[in-house]
Parts: sequence; C-alpha cells; structure tokens
Amino acid sequence: MAITHPYFTSIDILPANEYFKESGSSGQDSLYRLCKAYSIYDQEIGYCQGLTFMTAALLLHMPEEQAFCLLVKIMNKYGVRNLFRSDLRSYNIKFYQLERIMKDFIPDLHQHFVASGIEAHMYASQWFLTLFSAKFPLHVVFYILDLFLLQGMETIFQVAIALLLLSRKELLLLDFEG
Repeated sequence: MAITHPYFTSIDILPANEYFKESGSSGQDSLYRLCKAYSIYDQEIGYCQGLTFMTAALLLHMPEEQAFCLLVKIMNKYGVRNLFRSDLRSYNIKFYQLERIMKDFIPDLHQHFVASGIEAHMYASQWFLTLFSAKFPLHVVFYILDLFLLQGMETIFQVAIALLLLSRKELLLLDFEG
C-alpha cells in the first residue's frame, strides 16, 4: 500500500523526476520531512505550497540536513520568508517593483498589460513564491537558484524581465484571455 503525504502528491511535485515520482518513495519522504520540519521551525509561516518546489530542487543537490539549512537561509537572509507572510505587504511590493521595472524597460508591454487589465500578481506570483522552481526545466531552475544565492531577490526580477522580453512580441498580440 502506497503512502500519500497530506501536503502533496507525486503528480504535483516534479512529476518527471524519478526521485519524487512514486508515492512513498525516499524522495517524497525526504520532501515531506523537510517541509514538515520547516513548518515546525517557522510556525508563523508554516507550510506553504511554494516551499515544496524550492525544497525539492534543494534535495536533488544535497542531503536533507543541508537542504533544511539552505532553505532557512533562503527564507530569512534573502527575504523570501516575507513573501509568505499573511499581511502580503512584501509580496505586493515585489509586484509593484516588477511593474515599475517593466514600465521603464518594456514600456509597450507594460502599457499593453495595463490596457488589458493584467497585473503582475496574475502572472508572476509563482515566480516569486517558488523562485521559478515550479514550472521550469530543472537545469534552468538550478541555474536560477545559483544566481539567486549569489545576488538575492534581484535575480528574480532579472529573470522575470528576461522572460517578458523574450515573449514580448507574442504577448503584445494577446488579449486578457490569451
């Protein structure tokens, strides 16, 4: 009988990666223990789904104890913890900053988004909450995490702007639904 952890299923977490694929696997057990440990360590934040993606990426590179220490460092030293606070102040500030950067560096796309009623939280929330670890190929995630550990939150803005610039032409052709 397979054990399914209450926080996640193998379908949700890096389904293409063998380490996490099977329910009850050592990868899923490690992921569960690490997320549980963090939720106990930081009771104000507790368990948040975005942490699972970051944690999974860390577990692919290091043992649980080291991954826990690095997760704590990412959350505290780099300010990611503030994004998960219930007041959402830091979270909203990041979206405001992203929109201002867009206005300065990609003004036509910024104006298109404003005219279409598209706000940064609609497309970038997962980028900030998971440090791009939820939907990108692992080799890209590892590269972004390396840069993040060197430069901090600035990396998330840089990657976000790069993605928007790369997709600019296509995005300008789309409406709100697109």
